[in-house]
Amino acid sequence: MMRTAVFRSPPLFVFLLLCLPVGMGRAPVSLASYTFGISLNTGMNNQLFTLFEVKIFEGRVLSTAPMTREQFVLQAQGALPSRANAEGVNLFRKYDVGLCLWTDESGKDLVLQDCAVFDELWKIRFWEYPFKPMEGQHPGKGWAEKREAPSPRQQLLLTEYGIMQLSGMAWGEENVFKLLHDVGDSAWVDNYRKGY
Repeated sequence: MMRTAVFRSPPLFVFLLLCLPVGMGRAPVSLASYTFGISLNTGMNNQLFTLFEVKIFEGRVLSTAPMTREQFVLQAQGALPSRANAEGVNLFRKYDVGLCLWTDESGKDLVLQDCAVFDELWKIRFWEYPFKPMEGQHPGKGWAEKREAPSPRQQLLLTEYGIMQLSGMAWGEENVFKLLHDVGDSAWVDNYRKGY
């Protein structure tokens, strides 16, 4: 007796899987994102710090691009388009960075082009202002316990912001803006200086 081959159609789900475009059904590809960064190293225009736009992917820094102080301030307020602040919120307001908040009579935030908190950042690293002050300039004393750098105790405090070594960088919205907030907090400054 001769058997005839019977062709059976594949189940419907196999047919549907074959019709899906390539890549569907797979996990979406992660994209890099951007954030702000601050280093206590001398930067552009002889600033005693450096500001960055930081490109990150899966929790790692891929690249950094230096920014001017004005670019950082305007982008952090949401006044200029920014990959690091894509939603355009005022990050100084969000993290209560008091030295960067000015309001009009109605209580509305004013757009600033500069912020006094950056005039304080050098004090984290130095005991004395490291440049010869210009005429009329009185930068005051720094907060570092040692003449040339923060003490090991102070360096440990900086790890809270992701600055694991003096040449490192605070990056990420929370680290950067928490540091800027704390620099303007007299209790934090007192603890940093004296080590209670």
